Amino acid sequence: MFIVDFRTKESFTRIALTRKEESLRKSIAFSVAFVILVVLTTNASAMRFSAGGFAGLNMPIAMEDVKSGMVFGFKGRVVVLPAIAVDPNLSFSSYGDGEADVFGETQKRDGGKITSFGVDLAVGGVQGNPGLSVYGILGLGSSKWSRDGIDDVSELSYYLGIGLEYSINEMISLDFRGRAQIIPHEDGSYKNGCVTAGVNFYFGTMGGNGQ
Repeated sequence: MFIVDFRTKESFTRIALTRKEESLRKSIAFSVAFVILVVLTTNASAMRFSAGGFAGLNMPIAMEDVKSGMVFGFKGRVVVLPAIAVDPNLSFSSYGDGEADVFGETQKRDGGKITSFGVDLAVGGVQGNPGLSVYGILGLGSSKWSRDGIDDVSELSYYLGIGLEYSINEMISLDFRGRAQIIPHEDGSYKNGCVTAGVNFYFGTMGGNGQ
């Protein structure tokens, strides 16, 4: 008995993308589960954590068909060691419309929007200590770039950057970050840089994790 599969190439492409997105979600879910495990295994009385928001400028890197846009989002922080913290984050960014040369004809391109969820590892001054602190950022996330007239891009993304935090007091700090986002795809990678300013609200005892 022979079975004829009438599914089109587009159908197989959609199935492959669905499976890929599912794999990405599992990777991020694993990261979140790791963060939760860290939280549960940390002495609650000694834990220091924060929640806050940020906004700023989103700039494409070596991408000629889009222009700079805006970014905003929310992030948390769980201090697991005196100089190490885990920062889960959710961001919403956009690009300005650009132009592309298609067979000698200049066409307008929608900049689109990117929704990203990830987890950063922050190393350095991460406890919101009084005064100015500096920390490095290394992260992993899942990003979806949606544009009119172009297929969505849903990929695992990587982050690298630096942060400056100025604590007004033990509970409130101002946070300034420069972070590059890299979204790999089959033809290379999409890259953008975000410069943001935000505020963090801290809870818990300062220096409780080992200091």
